[in-house]
Amino acid sequence: MSEVVDKCPNCGTAHVMTNPEWNGSSFLENWKILRCNNQECRKLMLRVHDGRTGVFVRMFPNGHYEIDSAINISQPIRDEFHEAGTCLDAGSYKASMMMSRRVLQRCLKEQGCTKRNLVDAIDWAIKKNILRKAFHPVAEEIREYGNLSAHPDDEQLQNATKESAEKILSFLRLLIHEFYEVPQNAEHLKTQRESA
Repeated sequence: MSEVVDKCPNCGTAHVMTNPEWNGSSFLENWKILRCNNQECRKLMLRVHDGRTGVFVRMFPNGHYEIDSAINISQPIRDEFHEAGTCLDAGSYKASMMMSRRVLQRCLKEQGCTKRNLVDAIDWAIKKNILRKAFHPVAEEIREYGNLSAHPDDEQLQNATKESAEKILSFLRLLIHEFYEVPQNAEHLKTQRESA
């Protein structure tokens, strides 16, 4: 029986109809493999539900960490942001934070920063008004958590929790929105106005 999914994790189509390919279950979980009915996609997705309550648990692939293909952004940022999200879903919070640190550094570099050290890059971005001052504390936290993840002897590493990794990834998504989507949307509005 067909099923409507809020969003295909492969192509991003909202409220897409799917065809069931396979169902499975255990005491703990129920699984459904569904195929997207969008003719340009037709890819499979796995939906996992709690076996006792029937509540939706997770979906593979992890589409909510994909950056919309319409956003003009470099492939390395797109890939590393996705990897940070994949690590988060896998419970690898330290790895997620390390990838998030890479995304932040790459974003600043694409904004014109030539500083190799991330602390200098953040200061440069604030002085040049590229990074809003309100973002400074969170950028510093990403840098610190990324540093912790790279140094196994640091006792603060226990602070690398799911909650902190999620907050860092949410901040990065906001930063990507500000650096890439807002200027792109503004340019689109300008083009529409001028062609009207």
